[in-house]
Amino acid sequence: MESIMEKQQAVAVEAAAGGGGGGGDRAGQVGPAGAVAVAEPDDVGGDGAEQRGHDEPIPQVQLRAEAAHGVGLGFSFTFTGFTPPPQGMHSADPATFSDDDSPMDIEAGARRRKKLMTEPTLPIYLKFTEVKYRVAAKGSSREILGGISGSASPGEVLALMGPSGSGKTTLLSILGGRAGGGAVEGCVSYNDEPYGKSLKRRIGFVTQDDVLFTHLTVKETLTYAALLRLPRTMTRQQKRERAMDIIYELGLERCQDTMIGGSFVRGVSGGERKRVCIGNEILINPSLLFLDEPTSGLDSTTALRIIQLLHDIAEDGKTVITTIHQPSSRLFHKFDKLILLGKGSLLYFGKASEAMPYFQSIGCTPFIAMNPAEFLLDLANGNTNDVSVPSELDDKVHMENHTLENNSKTDYRPSAQDVHEYLVDAYETRVAFKEKKKLLAPLPISDDLKVTITSSKREWGTSWWQQYSILFCRGIKERRHDYLSWMRITQVIATSIILGLLWWHSDPSTLKGLEDQAGLLFFIAVFWGFFLVFTAIFTFPQERAMLNKERAVDMYKLSAYFLARTTSDLPLDLFLPVIFMGLGLAIGATLLDIKKATTLASVTVMTFMLAGGFFVKRVPPFISWLRYLSFNYHTYRLLLKVLYHPVPDILTTTKHIDNGATEVAALVAMIIGYRVLAYLSLRWVKVPNS
Repeated sequence: MESIMEKQQAVAVEAAAGGGGGGGDRAGQVGPAGAVAVAEPDDVGGDGAEQRGHDEPIPQVQLRAEAAHGVGLGFSFTFTGFTPPPQGMHSADPATFSDDDSPMDIEAGARRRKKLMTEPTLPIYLKFTEVKYRVAAKGSSREILGGISGSASPGEVLALMGPSGSGKTTLLSILGGRAGGGAVEGCVSYNDEPYGKSLKRRIGFVTQDDVLFTHLTVKETLTYAALLRLPRTMTRQQKRERAMDIIYELGLERCQDTMIGGSFVRGVSGGERKRVCIGNEILINPSLLFLDEPTSGLDSTTALRIIQLLHDIAEDGKTVITTIHQPSSRLFHKFDKLILLGKGSLLYFGKASEAMPYFQSIGCTPFIAMNPAEFLLDLANGNTNDVSVPSELDDKVHMENHTLENNSKTDYRPSAQDVHEYLVDAYETRVAFKEKKKLLAPLPISDDLKVTITSSKREWGTSWWQQYSILFCRGIKERRHDYLSWMRITQVIATSIILGLLWWHSDPSTLKGLEDQAGLLFFIAVFWGFFLVFTAIFTFPQERAMLNKERAVDMYKLSAYFLARTTSDLPLDLFLPVIFMGLGLAIGATLLDIKKATTLASVTVMTFMLAGGFFVKRVPPFISWLRYLSFNYHTYRLLLKVLYHPVPDILTTTKHIDNGATEVAALVAMIIGYRVLAYLSLRWVKVPNS
């Protein structure tokens, strides 16, 4: 056993030296029994599902150690549950299966074959001791977590379970290096080393909310993530192949050309969305994978397949930690280790299979057949209905009530607080010391493996220019549906037709005709101002969750994102003014809140409109400087210059309009200035990472 572990450690050290994602040519991969899987490169967003053939069936080989810590270094070459075809039976021709006929869909109930990864996973042992977390609340300090200790090893799935508000997500965020603004105490180590920047590329974190772009397909989503996150040692084609590998591993080939969808756009199912989120993280072959309630909102069968997927991922040598709210009995038995939390306190840590025997040993036994998870959550909530009350707790309750006068009750049930205190004391006296002693034991890894995660150097998967080009293309594909929607086009065309009809045959030779045409020009400046400002203010607030998620894992530099985000709108806005959009971007980036941004934009645009020089001819001197900040003022003067030569004096409100250079310079300054303000505002926003 020791010789096997030493060989696997040596291979992991070699993989760690090459980067988190690994490299090498993945066009052809050879598996057991001489099976060869060939990956066909394809462009991002290409049409048609890709199919892969196998010369020979791959037999099921599953290496799994029984020791709690030794299980982490085992490698599994097939997904659990895959049944190989009988000897002599060859795979069907891939060309005979279409997207509609493919039997490889996980949610449809079929078993599927796992695609091999060429590089091993760097094993990381996670330990945490006496982790506490406090937040300030109304002038006082509120404790969210109170001294949580535990560990997770490669090859294991650790489940964090407890009632709502017990601190599951908080503990997961701390372990994943994403603690919020509270005070964290205790020790969290990764291979006996503290958290460092280099760990960002070895940690995958799947949030509870599926943060994905609505109008990108499954294939585009994973391909763009691969191009940005995988290391520079891999070529662009190899990164695309890795994305296709993940699609086939997760059973997403049938929906690879389907849009992700959202509240108002039909897309993939809930289970497929969750698998896409998991695929986004396992692209980089992480050593640690954190998931926040991955089964929320899914039916029991789909939830089981998600947990089975996590089990298979762990068998590749990864450490998986997930929160779970109320799993079914089948899900519960899939977990290797379990942490049960109640009111921020640790009620149990150990093997999931030993949880029920432990609680029975302290006198808590269900009277009826129950789901183990349901039984444990009842205890964590202090609910003792249908549960035997320990004699120690029963005696304590009777003694407390014995002194009550005029009390004729003969049966007393312990309160939720009594149950909680009993469970905390029972764990501290019976289990805690033994588990903490295990945390002090040396890790079965070499010092070379520990050194690989101590680097503080930030690593980028691509150069700045590559980040910009990839984000530019992604922005074009994501927003083309909004910019080229029939509602937007109809709005502009209808407004133009109405304006043309109202000002049709206006006579510029008369004073009344001049005033009418001046009103038209000013309305055009105001219309585009309102239209684009209130379009642009939603840009950064709507992408705030995605921006925080991607910046937390160092997917790209903020400057590359900002420039790509603003310039990708230009091809779609060639027929629209860009000055007004710059103001909207600045307001949205400054506040990052839709309601506040909308309110500020309304006041700002209204002020600029009134100071534009059409409604008020004589502005009081003390406030006349506002006109020079108003884009309506400069736009209106330029439109007059374009339409009339020379400009009639009756239409000018201030100095005479010369060649328009002053107005052009002012508008160019606004184009640049508003965008610089937007970038600085995003730079000041704190990213919720370590």
